Amino acid sequence: MPGLRTSTPAPIRRVALVIALAALATTAACGSGSPRTGSAASTPTASEPLAPWQGTLTTDTLPPPVQSLRAVACATAKRCWAVGSTSATSSGSSGPALVATTDGGATWTVQSIPPTVGYLAGVACASPRSCTAVGQVGQTGVGPGAVLTTTDGGTTWVLQTVPAGTTDVTAVECRPAGRCTALGVVAGRVTTLSPISSQGWVARGALPAQAAVATALTCTDGTHCWATAAQPVDVGHAIGIIAQTADGGTTWTLQPVPPGTGALQGIDCTPGRSPAPGSVSGSGSPSTTAIEPAGNGALCTAVGTTATAVGGARTGQGVVLTSPNGGGTWTSVPVTPTAADLLGVSCGAGPCVAVGTTLATAPEGGVVVLTASTPATGATWHRAPVASVALPLTGVACVSLSACVAVGESVSAHLTAG
Repeated sequence: MPGLRTSTPAPIRRVALVIALAALATTAACGSGSPRTGSAASTPTASEPLAPWQGTLTTDTLPPPVQSLRAVACATAKRCWAVGSTSATSSGSSGPALVATTDGGATWTVQSIPPTVGYLAGVACASPRSCTAVGQVGQTGVGPGAVLTTTDGGTTWVLQTVPAGTTDVTAVECRPAGRCTALGVVAGRVTTLSPISSQGWVARGALPAQAAVATALTCTDGTHCWATAAQPVDVGHAIGIIAQTADGGTTWTLQPVPPGTGALQGIDCTPGRSPAPGSVSGSGSPSTTAIEPAGNGALCTAVGTTATAVGGARTGQGVVLTSPNGGGTWTSVPVTPTAADLLGVSCGAGPCVAVGTTLATAPEGGVVVLTASTPATGATWHRAPVASVALPLTGVACVSLSACVAVGESVSAHLTAG
């Protein structure tokens, strides 16, 4: 499946680590104007503003031997961590990479991790000092699963114990200053993993049997979480499914997705807002809002592709699904037609940003799409007015309208204010 983050690491393409910044420098215009919200076939112009995003997207090279990054998490506007792979050499295969930035993505440093780790698929942070990365020990594809944690901002990473029979851990989510939750394959089933101590994790409930591998996880509090996963339909095809839990992962239920949905690779849910009791609505002053309960009131966005063929990269059309009610109903919204597969989404700043790959016929490999408002409004997503990104982008994290980091193969991009 295009872009599917399977339990076995995908082959890494050999690409140069040094990217010509002159060719990738982004000079998106900023201003008070609003981006076009016309048909999905609209093509952005160089003068089209990023609004409501403030600043410009700037690309940066990654330090050797990092070759590609798959996921990124930001604890603050300045401090972020990303995981991925290193370049293969004549004497060995590619290995895991874990990098960090303290300046919002402008520069990155490689952090040391236990040598037994084979690859890393996800990362999440509860605070600037507490982060968790997940993946697999060894490179055979049969595990065991790996969970790494740091409590000192990445100076040291510790390999934690996982339940017996865990062959892979593919997704993780940490609430700010709260507990983390992960999804791994335990005894052949995608299962919730929860920490029970500073050194170990235990298995909780399993996702419905249709889920073969979890591709992304999001939580609005300690009990309400949503996951995207792959469901095989035959030897060479799979579709995306969405599961939700309201009890911290003890039980999961499937949610209906629109027909034609292929692989789903990313999901982000935020608590919804509703008028506070006694507030006045209408044409007068904006009414005071209150956070709704995290379940049915959550605003959710899931991204992926229409393609279902395994290995058919860049053959589909990008998919964005939105839900104003915690996944009770999902609606497909228009996406720029050059997007073939969307691999990550972040709605932490309110409006959402998604990243992915373009159609095979496009001259560039990566794409950034964004919306001018919260996903519940159903606004058309448009392409960010940036110079062509030569390589696919696979992960994104946004903490404010002027702090957003996207990562991919041999390059990262960060949003700078001003």
